[in-house]
Amino acid sequence: MVMIGKMRTFVNISNIPNRMESIHIALVGGQPVPVNIGIRDDGNAQNIVLICSPESSEVAGRIKNEFPDRTFRIEKCDSVNLTEIEELSEKLKAEFSDYEVTLNLTSGTKLWCLYFFNAFRDVPLARFIYVDQTNKIIDVLTKDVHIGDIDYLTRFKQHGTPLTSFTSYEDYTEKDFIVMNEVEKFRDWNRQDFALLTGNVNRNLLHNYEPIRPIDSGSKVEYDRETITITLVDKKGKEHLATFKSPHVFDLVFNFGWFELKVAKELTKFGSNVVKDIKLNCEFSYTSGNTKNEIDIIADFGYRLVFVECKTMIHDITDLDKFGSALRIFSGTSTIGVFATNDDPHRAHGNFSSAKEKCKDNGILFFNFTRWKESGYAQNGSLKKLIEAKLHNQNIR
Repeated sequence: MVMIGKMRTFVNISNIPNRMESIHIALVGGQPVPVNIGIRDDGNAQNIVLICSPESSEVAGRIKNEFPDRTFRIEKCDSVNLTEIEELSEKLKAEFSDYEVTLNLTSGTKLWCLYFFNAFRDVPLARFIYVDQTNKIIDVLTKDVHIGDIDYLTRFKQHGTPLTSFTSYEDYTEKDFIVMNEVEKFRDWNRQDFALLTGNVNRNLLHNYEPIRPIDSGSKVEYDRETITITLVDKKGKEHLATFKSPHVFDLVFNFGWFELKVAKELTKFGSNVVKDIKLNCEFSYTSGNTKNEIDIIADFGYRLVFVECKTMIHDITDLDKFGSALRIFSGTSTIGVFATNDDPHRAHGNFSSAKEKCKDNGILFFNFTRWKESGYAQNGSLKKLIEAKLHNQNIR
């Protein structure tokens, strides 16, 4: 039976000479990252015990594979069977009562947390840790806090969704940024035709240099291996022609890549000491190699990630449900999601307000570059301030 009022004698482990063998015990649920951070931080423990349910055994396996130099033991336990939970907690307590034990209570079920804490709370050399969404490792008894570490590529692997393809922000050149600005200005001659010609273009078509059919208005796009030439016919029937050339010209002109780079550039305003890395055109793949999903921008803030979905215009608000799902699947509940749009919301035919509501439902930040005051965040005034207000808060997704 769980005893709530029982006290324990606290022993300062760091003052003990000839310290005993260290054991690290972690409860494993659906979130592997806090478990991984706890193990990384506990350098003294070569022996790791993972408590998992049949449903979270795959997660436990991925955690184990990240630490080939440690010895692992995996104990399976039912999520809600109180007798089974109590028996396992008491068994491990009897086995390790003379060891220096670190018990990570962050993941797993609440019942596991209660029973394991109760079982080990009178073990003299036991400490209990909790890892929050900003990578803070909290000693539950002493209330000491320090920051844990995990790189974001490992974070994705731990969720079973490795990042397999991307373009680093540093790879874009001065010529690329010139093209970014030129494309944004040129499309104003006929945004609808520009979107029809360059939006949602199959990459295989581009790789094979297959021609893109002109549209009825006479607007057209032509390209070779190095340049892209676009002719836009405005509402008065006048033709406007522009040629674009840069190292990433295909990524920028087609599929609204120019806007993604514009948003990524805004994120650099945090400074390199805050944003550690920015990647664009991010693809996650299944183990079979088939593309699972794409995220337009991923920014690494060290202790948190920011995913950004970029749309120049809001057409299908169900895309936000897919984006919300991707946030949970690829990086867990700590990731901040941002939906960034560019065009005048009054052209969105009612989708603007619907998108704001959909973002709210999915816990996603909403930002519009053209009319940010109408985005619901007038008090922030910039994408940077909008994200800053969220960085140190805990998500409840």
